[in-house]
Amino acid sequence: MTGHVLLIAGRINRQFLRDRRFLGLSLVVPVLLIVLLKYVIDSLPGLIRLGANISEYSVLLAAFLVHFLAYVLATIVLVRDRNTGTLERMFVSGYRRSEIVMGYVAGYSTIAVAQTAIVLILTRLLFHVRIERDLAAVVLTMLALAVVSVGLGVFVSNFARNEGQVFPFIPLVTIPSGLLSGVAIPVEDLPRVLQWISNIVPLTWAARVLKPVIVKKESFLGSLPDFLVLLGFGVLLLALASLTLRESE
Repeated sequence: MTGHVLLIAGRINRQFLRDRRFLGLSLVVPVLLIVLLKYVIDSLPGLIRLGANISEYSVLLAAFLVHFLAYVLATIVLVRDRNTGTLERMFVSGYRRSEIVMGYVAGYSTIAVAQTAIVLILTRLLFHVRIERDLAAVVLTMLALAVVSVGLGVFVSNFARNEGQVFPFIPLVTIPSGLLSGVAIPVEDLPRVLQWISNIVPLTWAARVLKPVIVKKESFLGSLPDFLVLLGFGVLLLALASLTLRESE
């Protein structure tokens, strides 16, 4: 990383530490959502009678939470920095667009990694899903998804003038992700046009890695092409975010 990237990442992490309310919410919300999910699933015994193995599919739901939280976090905070003039000052100081985007991604990824760890630990404890054998594959996929989600948040934030305009972009991304990625509904059961659209949803490729590894107990090497596509989404989103980044309105 260049010096500018490290400076931006360091500033963002210091901001998180100073804003204890925001930091607390960022770390408490994953806990509350996983616990809520556990109670909701336990209240639906019909799923067990139908033979649904909820403990295994809970990892896919955890991936959705990681995607959702990292995306929302990056989107809101970057818009706030634009409105406070922070972005404009970086441009004036000679920071390149690519350095700014990489700095934000590096900074946000720190808390995204913490959220990922919380989600995985709680999923293991509450749903009793055994991921030890495939821990490396699950962690790598979750972390890659978190970084991709941060990149997506940075890209989307470039089209919002203020924090209020961010909120319509949240369901615009998260609802299709939940419905089209295979987390809630198998992709092969969707209409053909929606199957095509699902290919441009990053969470789809994370699910294609996790489902064979966790549910079908297959080797991670068999899902390596899908994992590489997920990484490719990250590269593409970072490039788009750099191209569309503006210093102010």
